[in-house]
Amino acid sequence: MIRDRIKGLAKKVALKAFGMEWEAEELAANEGNSKRDGPQEVDMSKIPRVVDGSGDTPGPKHRERIGRTWLASQVISGVPGMIIDLRHPKEVVAGMIPQAHLLPGEQVKARLDLLPAKDVRITLYDQTGSDAAETLAAWLREQGWGWARTLQGGYAEWIEHDEPVNLPQPPEGGKYHLGNPVELKDGARGVVQGAWLDGKKAKYTVLLDGGVIRGPVAEAELTG
Repeated sequence: MIRDRIKGLAKKVALKAFGMEWEAEELAANEGNSKRDGPQEVDMSKIPRVVDGSGDTPGPKHRERIGRTWLASQVISGVPGMIIDLRHPKEVVAGMIPQAHLLPGEQVKARLDLLPAKDVRITLYDQTGSDAAETLAAWLREQGWGWARTLQGGYAEWIEHDEPVNLPQPPEGGKYHLGNPVELKDGARGVVQGAWLDGKKAKYTVLLDGGVIRGPVAEAELTG
């Protein structure tokens, strides 16, 4: 009987010891897994960085194109660089991207004096983000404006996603705004391309039907 008690006690001790040993092995295995599955050190030098304060996204085409959401954030923040609308003045009557300047088609090449310093972002857009806009942006980059890019999808994508737009307005006290058809005193016809206040008088530039720009002209010289 004593022998049986000793055997039973030995069995209990062995089971308890085995159980403790198994739990210890399981805990060690779990600790090993947690080390393998835990956070790894990240080499920050491998992550492309956003240019500080610019809102520019790293990517294969970020030097050639800018996305709608990034340009919208720059417009809202008031730091979009220079935005150039390449459309014909008749197309802007329904709206423009806020802070945009109207320089239709190839006029940009003829008015480089209007462009900002060469380290400032320039965003070009037309109605659809055409190849012509991208070609013009590439030409500007060749001239030294390294951050000249096009708006991906153009104005069509901009309004499709309900981004902010400005409707052309006459200058204070003026009669005409961008896109209005007008006729000059000499009979030449065209559309208003630029409108601003010079002192207390409204002044305009007119894109004639033949593609020539006339101006500045006073409001008294126009009918329409």
